[in-house]
Amino acid sequence: MSAHAARADAASAQQTIAKARAIVRAAVKVRGLRRRRRIMMGVMNRAQIVAHISKRLAQTYSDSEIATDASVLVQLGLLPPGIDYKRAVLALLSDQVAGFYDPKDRRLNIASWLSMSLQKPALLHEICHALQDQHFNLRRFTKPLKDNSDRQLARQAVVEGDCTGVMLEHELLKQGRDLGSVGPLIGALARKLASGGNKSNAWARAPRFLRETLAFPYIEGLKLVAEIRKRSPWSAVSRLFRRVPSSTEQILHYDKYKRRERPVSVRDRDLKALAKTYARVKRDTLGELQLRLLFETALGKSAAERAAAGWGGDRLVAYARKDAAPPQPGKPGALPLIVHLTSWDSDLDAIEAQSGMRRVLRARKLRPLPAESDATRRLWVYGGRGTRGTVQWSLQRAGKHLLLIGGAPAALRRALQREVWQRWRVRGRRVRVRVRVRASGRRK
Repeated sequence: MSAHAARADAASAQQTIAKARAIVRAAVKVRGLRRRRRIMMGVMNRAQIVAHISKRLAQTYSDSEIATDASVLVQLGLLPPGIDYKRAVLALLSDQVAGFYDPKDRRLNIASWLSMSLQKPALLHEICHALQDQHFNLRRFTKPLKDNSDRQLARQAVVEGDCTGVMLEHELLKQGRDLGSVGPLIGALARKLASGGNKSNAWARAPRFLRETLAFPYIEGLKLVAEIRKRSPWSAVSRLFRRVPSSTEQILHYDKYKRRERPVSVRDRDLKALAKTYARVKRDTLGELQLRLLFETALGKSAAERAAAGWGGDRLVAYARKDAAPPQPGKPGALPLIVHLTSWDSDLDAIEAQSGMRRVLRARKLRPLPAESDATRRLWVYGGRGTRGTVQWSLQRAGKHLLLIGGAPAALRRALQREVWQRWRVRGRRVRVRVRVRASGRRK
């Protein structure tokens, strides 16, 4: 680049930053958060922004962690087999980006290829993040919770819903309205804003699970903020940062947040039946949103929402064989063994969830095994072929608790069921269920 071209780019960048600083005043006026210090700003081209996003992703998650997460989601049926999860995430983020605020270096990065008129709404959103950071320390909210993706999604919904609300209310104020006056249209507006208002190739190609989890903080977060704004000023939204929602359930159901209905504690214990041949590779809490998306693989949207709505708490643990090659990006390798215990608000909620999960397993072409299943013990077993022979998925209910074990060799399934019921804890107590089974599979 010539010296003349460099000077021209620098002058253009300064003009862009000057226009962005004028937008800061608009964001402060709408949100009601005063600017405590000058917001650092810079201008980046698309390649620089994509490189920055890739760098931050690599600093947060190793390739092994991303590949392991992908293998768990593939095993659950939420992602297609063979997906390069990291590449899919980066493609979607790169396609949607129009500048961003980075809490780590506290800097607003503005897109150089968009006119100010086109990116003004996005800049309002990102400047709002800078104001949030000055008042609430965004690094607390963006730090990954690798063993509780449900809680992490809830925190992201507070952050993104707030600033999406600022962006939308800025336009509504021109019509003499505010965010609380939008009413039932808020959901459609939120979904349009979350997808960038277009049907891009990257968005259309992305798996549904990825699209929905990336859009959730913007869509449901905005709906939560709009619900608060119906009755209260923006200062009430600020209280979300002091008493942070602890689950996607609290984001989806504002009344549960107001009642402080916190998730039920489900704690796992190491499983002796797996100690010799398996190693634990992942712990997580899926929560209502991700369970809803799992039910949607076999049920309609409304039925999936009903099946997931009684969620109380859950714990998922994934195990990989010690002699298996570790998963790599685009090559998840052998799928993990999954143990997932959920607690529901009532026995009826657990029954509805169990019915939905049975349909999920059948939709995956898993074969019901009547000789292994037993309605009197509330147990259903499904079989399929794995890389090492027959594997089983089992679903067993004890009151309002539901145990799903997936991808287990047939010889291990019963021992795993017994051990989970005896050793795992729900609300600090063991959940017992009598499983009296002969080696042949007949009940005593």
